[in-house]
Amino acid sequence: MKKLLLALSLSLVLFGCAPTEEAERSSVLQESTAAVSSEAAETASVTISLTDGGTVIAGSEKTLEVEAGANLLAVMKENYTIEEADGFITAIDGQAQVEETAETKAKYWLFDVNGEPSMVGAADVALQEGDVIVWNLTEM
Repeated sequence: MKKLLLALSLSLVLFGCAPTEEAERSSVLQESTAAVSSEAAETASVTISLTDGGTVIAGSEKTLEVEAGANLLAVMKENYTIEEADGFITAIDGQAQVEETAETKAKYWLFDVNGEPSMVGAADVALQEGDVIVWNLTEM
């Protein structure tokens, strides 16, 4: 009889302490929701466009979802065809810089971040939500 009572008591303790299916589902749902919220908070919507002499190059404007803090140069390489020389972008999607000659003035790729000329290179720009990047093929 003592063994039966001991087994019954032990069963009650074990089953009474075990989490219910509802509690487990709730916990999994909370973890899943937290993961999705965390992922959503880590992205940023940015707009990038290219201009030549102040005119937007057709088909160049893109609104992209990127990781918050992503490097502008890396994002450019992922979304445009880029040519570089000595750490500078020399062509974007086939639109190349122009070296100065007797017939032409030089044109170089410069960029603005949120309407302000960038004081650092594209590799040093960390993109944030709402950033507007305009690459300008600018005559010098």
